[in-house]
Amino acid sequence: MNLVSNEKNRSTKISITLDSYLKKEIDNISAELGKTRSGLISDAVEYYLDFLDMTIAKRRLNDTSDEVISAKEMENFVNGMDSKL
Repeated sequence: MNLVSNEKNRSTKISITLDSYLKKEIDNISAELGKTRSGLISDAVEYYLDFLDMTIAKRRLNDTSDEVISAKEMENFVNGMDSKL
């Protein structure tokens, strides 16, 4: 099965291996929603990656060893980046 993901209107094909029950689930759900397999899998991967991004962000937010900077410090940092470009 090929997975198609879009990045700025570019598609890349990749090959994945799934358990047969997952393929049946994908086929059933994609038929119910009127989507292609690739479209459904792409949406699912994007949703899951967003979930993982949020999970990582929460973990970092709760990491007491990670230094927290103020909004002003961040603004100064970003403005300093502009001068280096």
